[in-house]
Amino acid sequence: MPSSLQRFQYLPIVTLALSMLIGGYVFHNTMLNWTNRIVSGYMSGLLDDVAYQIHEHKLDLYSMTPESVDDFIDNLSQSRIGQRFTVIHSSGKVLGDSQLPKREIELLDDHSQRTEIASALNSGFGISKRYSESLNQDLLYVAKLLKLPPAEYDHDTKYVIRMAMPLTTLAAMTNDLEHIIYALMFASFVVIIASSWFSHRKMYALVNYERQQQERRIEKSTREIALLHQLANMLAACNSIKEAQVVVADIIPRLLGDINGCVSIMRESRNQLEVKLDWGGEWPSSKVYTPNDCWALRKGKFHLSHEKHHNLVCNHMSDLEEDGSTLCIPLTAHGNTVGMFHLYFGDQSLHVSEEIKLLAFTLAEHLGLGLANLSLQEKLRSQAMRDPLTGLFNRRYFEEVFDKEWSKAEHDHQPLSLLMLDLDHFKRFNDNFGHDAGDYVLKAISSLLNRIIDENQVACRLGGEELAIICPDTSSHTALSLAKHIVDSVRELHLDLKGLSLGQLGVSIGVTTFPDFDASTEELIKAADTALYQAKQQGRSQAVHSHISEETANVSDIMPLKS
Repeated sequence: MPSSLQRFQYLPIVTLALSMLIGGYVFHNTMLNWTNRIVSGYMSGLLDDVAYQIHEHKLDLYSMTPESVDDFIDNLSQSRIGQRFTVIHSSGKVLGDSQLPKREIELLDDHSQRTEIASALNSGFGISKRYSESLNQDLLYVAKLLKLPPAEYDHDTKYVIRMAMPLTTLAAMTNDLEHIIYALMFASFVVIIASSWFSHRKMYALVNYERQQQERRIEKSTREIALLHQLANMLAACNSIKEAQVVVADIIPRLLGDINGCVSIMRESRNQLEVKLDWGGEWPSSKVYTPNDCWALRKGKFHLSHEKHHNLVCNHMSDLEEDGSTLCIPLTAHGNTVGMFHLYFGDQSLHVSEEIKLLAFTLAEHLGLGLANLSLQEKLRSQAMRDPLTGLFNRRYFEEVFDKEWSKAEHDHQPLSLLMLDLDHFKRFNDNFGHDAGDYVLKAISSLLNRIIDENQVACRLGGEELAIICPDTSSHTALSLAKHIVDSVRELHLDLKGLSLGQLGVSIGVTTFPDFDASTEELIKAADTALYQAKQQGRSQAVHSHISEETANVSDIMPLKS
């Protein structure tokens, strides 16, 4: 905690200490005034009683001897130990004192200037507090004016009756009260200090905890933002769904933790969705489903299977355990739904927090845009690489792949074969049946080639009726056997167009193999074209290898038609 804040922590304690000091001082003075008022009121009542007694006895105090005055005062019921009564004439002469002998009374000076006496002579009542030298202690003096009837006496009949009480008892009582109050104040101060220290430690711990939590939240948010940014960048750099699978399987678990999830993509027909990406293990439910099987797609917004007010599980999640919670979020891009984002939490009791939901929504936005861009890239790439009529790869793709496979074959010392195909009498076929029939035949031949060749082999349309097949890791005998198999399969085709039989088809194929013919790609293509020309010269509907005679071809190498 900053030092400036720590200083403010002690401000209430300092303020309380100052207020206690001021309050103690005010309390001390208040107590003194209060006790003085109480005691002086009590003493004033006693003086009234004494004055009444003097009136009743009709005493001429001025003419009485000090002994008579003392006897009168001593015999009063108000005279007690510690209560001193003094009778003073208006001239200031002390006529009697309950605690002084005659000799000392005669030595007393003029009392008319004493504070309480002068006040009593002027206003009828006086009070003062001072040290008595005769009694060697602090006394509280209360004086009252006494007037006797003037007709009965030939001298001034104004007297002052004064009562004095020692302050020892009064001070002790006040001190006891003050000590109690000061003790309570000190205890309160100690409690305040202790509670302030304790609360300070608690607040310090709470502030540290909140700061650590905030730092963790900031660190987590920063990490999530960085991972989301990385996900968006990597998806934008992907060239295929296969690469996107690697990306999401690596990044999304870092964001969501141990949660099983997948992304299903809408097919072009928009009547089915297929799971293309998954993470956290293999997706345990349906891999292919219709849009009507998902509540989220039907609602047009996210759907959580187990909530407070319902337990509705999507039909495509029926294979999951009954107590599993699922979250489905539509993936949209450019106003279109391109797929679905699914999460499987595995346990209905697991509360899906708002934080997880918000993170899932953000991921869905990134995945929707990324997959839409990837789909657009693949579509553009397909349009750039494939022949629009047959769906086979075009000449540009043929040249790129053939150069790459030739370099790989040269580096790995592996065989590479090339098949050049040409439909027999295709021009005459177009002239007899029309270009629609020619296009139909090209599509049928292309479909046949896609069924026959392996996954690592590439079929291309170079132009018109000229086709080519690149066969990596394929020897000359295997390539020739494949070519003959294609020739036989084309010969067996019987095509009809609008009820009109198109007759028997034929295809001539020229084959060449690297490194049997150790040459560049251009020379290999020329060699395959030469072999193709030989096949046509020898009667068409056959395959010729540029470096293998037909007698040496191994008929057992003919490859079966793929199902």
